[in-house]
Amino acid sequence: MVLHPCVFFLLDTRCKSSIKYTYETRRCDYQDQTRELTQAQGDCCLEARNSALRLRATYRCRIGTDSQAGKEVAMKRSHVIRLNTTPEQEVYFRKACGVARHAYNWALARWKEYRAQGKWAKMKDLKAEYTRIKGQQFPWCSEVTKCAPEQEFANLGQAFDNYWRMKKEGTLPKLKHPRKDGEEGGFPHFKSKKQDRLSFYLANDKFSVHGQTIRIPKLGAVNMTEALRFQGKIMSAVISYRAGWWFVSLSVEVKHEVPTHRGGTVGIDLGIKTLATLSDGRVFENQKHYRRGLGRIKGLSKGLSHKREGSQNWWKNTKKLAKAHYRVSCQRQDSLHKMTTHVARTHALIGLEDLNAKGMLANHSLAQAVSDASFFEVKRQLLYKAEQHGGYVQLVSQWYPSSKTCHECGWIKEDLTLADRVFICQQCAVVLDRDFNASLNIRDEALRLVTDVPVVASSECKFACGAGSSGSEMGETFCCEAGTKVV
Repeated sequence: MVLHPCVFFLLDTRCKSSIKYTYETRRCDYQDQTRELTQAQGDCCLEARNSALRLRATYRCRIGTDSQAGKEVAMKRSHVIRLNTTPEQEVYFRKACGVARHAYNWALARWKEYRAQGKWAKMKDLKAEYTRIKGQQFPWCSEVTKCAPEQEFANLGQAFDNYWRMKKEGTLPKLKHPRKDGEEGGFPHFKSKKQDRLSFYLANDKFSVHGQTIRIPKLGAVNMTEALRFQGKIMSAVISYRAGWWFVSLSVEVKHEVPTHRGGTVGIDLGIKTLATLSDGRVFENQKHYRRGLGRIKGLSKGLSHKREGSQNWWKNTKKLAKAHYRVSCQRQDSLHKMTTHVARTHALIGLEDLNAKGMLANHSLAQAVSDASFFEVKRQLLYKAEQHGGYVQLVSQWYPSSKTCHECGWIKEDLTLADRVFICQQCAVVLDRDFNASLNIRDEALRLVTDVPVVASSECKFACGAGSSGSEMGETFCCEAGTKVV
């Protein structure tokens, strides 16, 4: 990492004044910590080495965050609000969703026709053609706002971009059974009235928000359950249907001042028995919301199977089942947001395992528990929340033996099983909780990856230590655990 002498600002929120610093002063401190680290490595003392790593990582993280401190950046935040609709308004929403779905399916069918003729169709050409013919061939489109069909061409273009990107990277999803249309996995498919989620888009110049009321073109005022929480420029709105309710998602551009994080470093070990174990000793329990609500979900599912599809009782039971699933989803999101917000506000450097959640679902014995824990959602929330609070997330490779390695001496227990909840080191006789020991190792490994220092341990086993982060991606480094030499 090359540091150039330049001036940056650090905002002191207590005295509301701007304080100037230079990189030259911090560079001297950084070099001092580097010399201390080199001496600690020469002595091969894990405790001294880890202490130097923490000090060096602290300076490095502050150099990265202080350069952005005090700056106001524009960021988009969304507020999802439930709507109190009348029967007439619900009819309008369903019509708008139908028009949007029709435009998407028409564009996809037209694109396939051009492909069969050996031609390449652009989304802007398809949009112009649809606008030209919809007045005569699809006159019912004029009953709703024009934003509903127009946005679907952009959505289809994004779907094709995702498909070509996955095909280039070789990450197309594998299909257990071939698709009816003969396309490969990842290719855009036609939207279904029954299976796909109902939603449509509104541009920022086609609606207005006043208090707890949103005014929609060709419909009028619609009541919202609460007022918009954010102050700023409203960019767009998406109205969607879920579990018997209509929601509006308002995207607002707000000014965000990047803070300077003064917290420490923490390692997080995710698990099923306990959702998250932090290296500072705090434990977040896995509340298992889906397992708690599984009894009601099973009962409603069984009752739905006994009713004739399409009947009034069938539709009533369908809404009850959807609300049961929605309740579980809201409970899970609430607990995850509280946990990730606390971690992002408290710690400046967060070490987190880069788990392959999708691969873990292949184990049918643990698939339900893994899905209920939502490991990927924890990672997703920490990545953007840490950036908002001026922190940094360092992802540790999933192949790093955090649970098998002793935090005190570095000895690796190769025969560790899931049933072993207490880690007992046979070399230094330390006894630690399994998850707590893993969180300490993740913290130290995150510090090592941030400072680009090879690992020190007591085994000759080699492993891949590739890692990423919320800031910049790091390449893969192959380390020898027996010493400090990089292979």
